[in-house]
Amino acid sequence: MKIAALILVAVALAQAAEIPKLRNFRNPANLPPRSALFPRPSQVQGPGYFVPTGEHAHVFSTRGVCGQVKNQESERIVGGVEAVPHEFPWQVALVVDNSWFCGATIISADWILTAAHCTDGGRSFEVILGAHNKNIVESTQVRITATQFTMHPKWNSAKLQNDVALIKLPRPVSFTPEIAPICLAPNTESDHVGDILLASGWGLDSDSASSTVANLRKVNAPGISSADCRAVYGNNVQDTVLCIDTTGGHGTCNGDSGGPLSYINNGVYNQVGLVSFGSASGCELGYPTGFSRISSFVDWIVSVTGLVV
Repeated sequence: MKIAALILVAVALAQAAEIPKLRNFRNPANLPPRSALFPRPSQVQGPGYFVPTGEHAHVFSTRGVCGQVKNQESERIVGGVEAVPHEFPWQVALVVDNSWFCGATIISADWILTAAHCTDGGRSFEVILGAHNKNIVESTQVRITATQFTMHPKWNSAKLQNDVALIKLPRPVSFTPEIAPICLAPNTESDHVGDILLASGWGLDSDSASSTVANLRKVNAPGISSADCRAVYGNNVQDTVLCIDTTGGHGTCNGDSGGPLSYINNGVYNQVGLVSFGSASGCELGYPTGFSRISSFVDWIVSVTGLVV
């Protein structure tokens, strides 16, 4: 991606992630990205929406299990490459109301983490675990329909702020080499300015693409400061947002929403962000991608799930 002229850089956040709606909803290959609907007023929530009480039947930790990768290549979405099959066993393909597509991550046997704009107004979520090719039924896959979900209490659908949600699985999933949780960044995590971060997802691989990709892809990109991100999108970008530099065509695109941004620490993958927004001008022009910063929301995630980070 190339950074465009300054006159184009002032892309309004209010236009982020708008794309045309596709027509055929029957196959996951043809589901339009959920980001097509946003920004918009928040919707009436489905019957599975719940307000957390902060009380848990138990607390638990996934440390020692989470963030472990067995199959990995040192390669660097838009401008990315195909992931090694099942390289990221926490990656989730999420189908919303049989109509829309998003990404998500496994954070425990019971809980899925995604973007609030992926769940807002949703009633049913098909959670596809253990997938590399999301468009076929692979032997490694587990597909679970979930209805219970909650969104961050300060989710602002007009400004795409506090864009975090949790989906509760109806039953715990058993971990396998292809299905496992990712570790979450603690609230003391660094801002990752200048660090090389890794995004993964099934989103569009170019602005001209008509559908999300079949096989999981990945891309590396450096983190940038919130100030640099605000210089592009304005003051709606809060410090709870982590942005990456997509110069050279290395970034995420429509359909990657809700998926992970990771930092590798001593060989362990820690989720530091989840895909929230990008430029309405396109994914290949070099505008930053915005992610909900996990360290800003991990205390809320812990309060809902009981997960010990």
